Amino acid sequence: MDGHKSALTVLLIRHAESVPPGTSGLDEYTRPLTARGMRDAERLAESIASTRLDAVYTSPYLRARQTIEPLASRTGIEVATIDDLRERMLSPVELPDWQNELKRSWQDFDYAPHGGETSRDAQARVMRVLDDVAGAHAAGIVALASHGNLIALALHAIMPGVDYSFWESLPMPAVFRLRRAGIAWRVESGAQPS
Repeated sequence: MDGHKSALTVLLIRHAESVPPGTSGLDEYTRPLTARGMRDAERLAESIASTRLDAVYTSPYLRARQTIEPLASRTGIEVATIDDLRERMLSPVELPDWQNELKRSWQDFDYAPHGGETSRDAQARVMRVLDDVAGAHAAGIVALASHGNLIALALHAIMPGVDYSFWESLPMPAVFRLRRAGIAWRVESGAQPS
């Protein structure tokens, strides 16, 4: 049996540039892409459009959906939402010092500000999504649109060296090509930790 055909490839896509958090009248679910983000989503779609996709999934957040929709449109695949692809919730309230809190959560995977999601819990959530996708698609190529912190936590589970600095350096958008053969995931391409 050809090992290439019996493996699943996941294109794990970080959304393009969005309007900043705290923008009046918008929340995590409704924050859209900027004009630059929309252009980058179109460019992303052009670069991936020749890939034969079997499915396209997105976070419920608008910025992730807007990033993946041009690709789905070009490939004729309907976008399905997976709630657990949403960004990691560091805190249910706005934190003035959120970057230091986030850094601390990368140093201590069991830490989160009151009411927030720990790195350990968010990582387990995203890995369940990947495993569920692998259960639904034994082979082929699937695109998943999600968010920087959650994607970095998934990558941390798969390869050493992914940390807060890696998350900080992630571009928008970014694409990581993951491969699963058997029960193991590996990162085939994308930005590697230094």
